[in-house]
Amino acid sequence: MWFERVLFKRVEVWLVLLLLVLVLPGIVLFGEIVKNEAVSRQHPDRSSRWGTIGDAAYFVADLPEVLKSALETGSAFHAGSAGRLAGIPSGWSPVSEGPPISGYLLFSRIDGDLGRTVVELVDLSDFSVLHRWLPDPETLFAGLPRTSKIVPYAFWSSARFRAMHPLLEADGTLVMHGQTSPLMRLDACGDVLWRQDDIMLHHSLNRDAEGNYWAPGFTEPTDLGLSEKFHDDTLVQISPEGEILFTRSLTQLLIDHGHEYMVYQIGAYREDPLHLNDIQPVLSDGPFWKTGDVLISARDIAAILLYRPSTDEILWMKRGPWMAQHDVDILGPTTISVFNNNVRNRGAGGYIDTTSNVLVYDFAADTVTSPYQAALEEAVVLATTNGLSEMTESGHLIVEEDTAGRLLVFGPDRALAWQYMNRDAAGTPYRMAWSRYVPQDVGDQARAALTAASCPAP
Repeated sequence: MWFERVLFKRVEVWLVLLLLVLVLPGIVLFGEIVKNEAVSRQHPDRSSRWGTIGDAAYFVADLPEVLKSALETGSAFHAGSAGRLAGIPSGWSPVSEGPPISGYLLFSRIDGDLGRTVVELVDLSDFSVLHRWLPDPETLFAGLPRTSKIVPYAFWSSARFRAMHPLLEADGTLVMHGQTSPLMRLDACGDVLWRQDDIMLHHSLNRDAEGNYWAPGFTEPTDLGLSEKFHDDTLVQISPEGEILFTRSLTQLLIDHGHEYMVYQIGAYREDPLHLNDIQPVLSDGPFWKTGDVLISARDIAAILLYRPSTDEILWMKRGPWMAQHDVDILGPTTISVFNNNVRNRGAGGYIDTTSNVLVYDFAADTVTSPYQAALEEAVVLATTNGLSEMTESGHLIVEEDTAGRLLVFGPDRALAWQYMNRDAAGTPYRMAWSRYVPQDVGDQARAALTAASCPAP
């Protein structure tokens, strides 16, 4: 065949050497052009020497990332670490006897059969679905500019969007953002009441004592990092009407308070040095905090902070023993809980030695305990990333193991009572998106409002 003659044709050594002599300088020049263009984009005071050629070279160098993003758009989020849970039935299944659970669950997950995100209000007394929202990002974000260097716009497609940590109001409206996206308030039928798109939010969403919303965001552009993709994590407060009330760069806050060593470490430069993932407002005064303070979780520095926005004070900070943690909650006047992913990396990638767990820190005693250690080990909870825990009014503990597509409910006796496996009809597991416990009174009011709403069939 002709192609065999071409492929196996003998080539003179001198010709190979000549090609190397000609090609290698070109490769070096291409690298220099891309490097110069990257520096000029990171530093406005440094101009590009290559103009249109530099733009073209930078585009070519960025093609792998562009192609990766394009490929990611195609399929919904699978729960990659769920293989070890093959023996657990799909949907809700009982594990042990125990007292009933009060309240509701605002269940945010990928529905594999629909191939998209869904948010469901679930009655925890019988696990029935009372209402369902089907957020469509391609409608919700239509016409928005896509100029951010940080936002993964592939996640704005229906197949990849996740409604992160949505919040249900007593009037039946839903407040939510994606991972990473604007904040929106939707009515019972899923129509937009308002949208705040001046800042992109991610991870958690929580309400303070005055009804305002707090969520992690990004300051863009920023001069705190050398890369245009540097994650300048920012604390953001937004009013119930969608107005930005307060922003504070966590990166700059740490620097201003003498903790620059946490941001710019001696090792390799990192575009996401802090990884802010939860802001928990304080709702009532206590011995160690006041209403209006916020607790902050920063995963990649293993830090929990107590911050007072009114005076710009870091009142307290503790690094570890939690590792790669998500979700800090207030349990009592002197205690907080931290969902500890417990991930470490000794050079071969992140792994969990025993189990992810829920650690309780007591400010008064300055102690850390792990009351659910045995139960979580027995359930083999391995939340390599994301995940949360939350106590209910009836003394149950809800744990979301997002990357395994599993939600667990432990009884007041700390025994596993119920669990949910998020699979499609074919048995493929899908991820979740930070579900939320809804207290009985708020859920009852929202339920009545949703029942009264007249929504067209989806």
